[in-house]
Amino acid sequence: MTDVTPSGRSLAWAVPIVAEAAALARSVVFAWLLGPDEMGQAMMLALTVRMVEMATDFGIERLIVQAVEGHTERFQAALHGAMILRGVMSAIILLGLAPVFAWGLDDGPGWSSYALLALVPLLRGLSHLDYRRFERRFRYQSMAIVEGGATVAMAAAVLPAGIVFQDHRAMIIVLILHAASFALLSHAVAARRYSVVMSAQVLGRLQRFGAPLVANALLLFVAFYADRLIVAEAYGWAVLAVYGITLQLAMLPAQVAGRAAASLLLPRLAQAFHQNRLLEVWPRSMATFAVGALIMVVGFVVCAPITIDLTYGAAYRPDLFLTLGVALAAGFRILRTPLSQLAVATGRTGDPARANVLRALALIPAAVSAAAGLPLAVIAFAAAAGEAAATFRAFWLSRNSLHFSNSEEVLA
Repeated sequence: MTDVTPSGRSLAWAVPIVAEAAALARSVVFAWLLGPDEMGQAMMLALTVRMVEMATDFGIERLIVQAVEGHTERFQAALHGAMILRGVMSAIILLGLAPVFAWGLDDGPGWSSYALLALVPLLRGLSHLDYRRFERRFRYQSMAIVEGGATVAMAAAVLPAGIVFQDHRAMIIVLILHAASFALLSHAVAARRYSVVMSAQVLGRLQRFGAPLVANALLLFVAFYADRLIVAEAYGWAVLAVYGITLQLAMLPAQVAGRAAASLLLPRLAQAFHQNRLLEVWPRSMATFAVGALIMVVGFVVCAPITIDLTYGAAYRPDLFLTLGVALAAGFRILRTPLSQLAVATGRTGDPARANVLRALALIPAAVSAAAGLPLAVIAFAAAAGEAAATFRAFWLSRNSLHFSNSEEVLA
């Protein structure tokens, strides 16, 4: 049985840590160079790209790891075709949203700024999937080169872009450069020749596998990102910068944990599932994330306000109640990470969406609070309550995954 080596495990954690640290550094540089108003607008551009990526995420990169035939050339070529289709579809969505966002958010980025973001998914759609295929055997060097190299390219562009443009347009340049670097590096590390096949059969399978993931992604957007739209509309761009920076810093451990889990935990759980060994590996995985969530909450509440003050400037410092609410939301998100990976590994891709319905419902009290002019911290606590409800629901649903007697029950 192939297993992950210590060096492989280190890479799987190091790459997302570096990527999230670079995103954090990007926000620090832009915060100082652009100021709160332009920083809020730059964050909205990045948010828009992320929203569309989530809305079109059918789990292509996860399916090549989870599927039994994920190692075959024909299946991979068909997934390359799906990647291209996803990129085109995402670009069309962004072009359609450009005037809506430009007109709907007062004094924000113009429609051309949103439209230029369409280049990001187009470029990502041309990526080679070999670096993900290698993860089936717990080989992470190529992933480190692709994701780490693209991160370095992005980081190198942040300061020049900020100095040249001095406004939210700097974010566009950085996002496009990151996508282009990612695609190029994925081809550079590939062992197989790049080939594309448009397979109706694979697209149908991807739709069955990924449709619940898309539903979950949309729920996550409503739950996790739409509150920033509420803040921007109700409190203004400068307050959005404060809220967005605090949330970004809190969610950094959750993002790292999620990306590392996709590389480390997902193939391990999928392998254990196919070998009927889930109950052997699952308790330790869940316990590890539970301890990590607790450490994160306590550490963030103690350190975040002064860290943000020193790093970003006093204008971005959150109060204690906002800090606590955001920390609790991030802690529950970390706790839910292994539950989501378990659902994907066992083919129950609808379970994360079922859980996140509860998280999305938290948007209702958040919107009411903003309309009533209540303190910003109330929105954060509404998010934390939604994250807690979603996590408990995911834990309840996980019993179904753990009680399958064999993989054929899911794959049939």
